[in-house]
Amino acid sequence: MAKVFRCRDFGGACNWKCHAETREEILRKIAKHGVIKHNMKDMSESMKARIIATIRDVK
Repeated sequence: MAKVFRCRDFGGACNWKCHAETREEILRKIAKHGVIKHNMKDMSESMKARIIATIRDVK
């Protein structure tokens, strides 16, 4: 099932969102966005868990 992530749902003021077919693919897109737009150096395990909890299935 396709997945969607909205940066705003994670708690920021950013309107970016992305879609992907798998959790792994969407996590790669989120990590790239974090580096480019939010100067995120790396993704800790606790941040990754919070991000995963924010990812939704597209119906």
